[in-house]
Amino acid sequence: MTNARRGFTLVEMAIVLAIMLIAGGLVVPALVDLGRTPQRRTADSLLSLLNASRKLAIAHNVTVTIALDPKSGNYRVDSTGYYGAGLVMQSQIDLLGMESMATDAPRLNYVFKPTGAAMGDTVRIRGADSSVVVSIDPWSGVAYAGH
Repeated sequence: MTNARRGFTLVEMAIVLAIMLIAGGLVVPALVDLGRTPQRRTADSLLSLLNASRKLAIAHNVTVTIALDPKSGNYRVDSTGYYGAGLVMQSQIDLLGMESMATDAPRLNYVFKPTGAAMGDTVRIRGADSSVVVSIDPWSGVAYAGH
């Protein structure tokens, strides 16, 4: 004569319910924000390129020039210093999703001096439902994004 149990005890049901509540509490905030936070992937890529170029100019005491094609995202980084000039790198910023760079200029140009100062174009990066303006502070040379 075995004492066969059928079903779950109240304690087991309470534990399962508590685990489901904790998991739901972790998932709900992410679902509430879904789609509201604009994706700034292209802007972040451009900002990191500009800030890395500024750091290169200061660290190696050279003038760094960036030429960027806003349609394709192709860019070229050159340096000019006491010992000569040359190509630093050539690559492409991926224009992800529905993002595009909006500007009147056929080519964006940025120049970073060894002092940290900079000259550069301003570009608006348009996404599906938002846009971000990327520009450079001419005195400090720091690139920033704003609306």
